[in-house]
Amino acid sequence: MAKTATGTSKQSMAKALGAAGAAFGLVSVVAPRVVANGYGVPVTPGGLQLQRLFGSRALALSALALTAKTDDEVDRGLTAVAAVNLIDTLTALAGAGKAGSRTTTRAVVSSLAYGAAALWIRSLED
Repeated sequence: MAKTATGTSKQSMAKALGAAGAAFGLVSVVAPRVVANGYGVPVTPGGLQLQRLFGSRALALSALALTAKTDDEVDRGLTAVAAVNLIDTLTALAGAGKAGSRTTTRAVVSSLAYGAAALWIRSLED
């Protein structure tokens, strides 16, 4: 497996990003209140259920990275992560007026950072 300029393989970096996403997803599923508080989202029964749904989505996306065997599978998984995070960014911005600046800022920054990391890893030579 070829090493990138960083000295780590592209697939290893994708798996590390996937592991981070899986950790976030797991916390969102088993302790949604922690994540909701971190984003400044009011803790309600409905909100916690939605947080769990986002967690399960994060776990499913992470499975793409953690199970990828070929370079094409790695690239497809990273593209999916970037696309979902772009959509999350746009929806956070669209709801900014109702969600408040603190929640919106945290949602936009975290989604952009995670999506950008996926695109950066995808751009690396195999």
